[in-house]
Amino acid sequence: MINKNKEKIFLDITHDKCPITFVKIKIALEKLKSGQTLVVKIKSGEALEGLPTSLNELGYTISKKHPLEDNTFSLEINKINLST
Repeated sequence: MINKNKEKIFLDITHDKCPITFVKIKIALEKLKSGQTLVVKIKSGEALEGLPTSLNELGYTISKKHPLEDNTFSLEINKINLST
């Protein structure tokens, strides 16, 4: 489920399993506009553990990670800014 507002896109993948979790995240990231952040609600486990490396390879990073109830996390994902 995707909800959008001006600066953030919210994606709940707590009912999905790997590799579908990453596919949904990748599709949502491709739809981001400049300045937007993807906020993902995800269960703890395999999908969460491998995510930072996979995102980094695509040019994204997890800027915030907050534990939630029921063994889930909220992640804020942004494009890595290479300009200095």
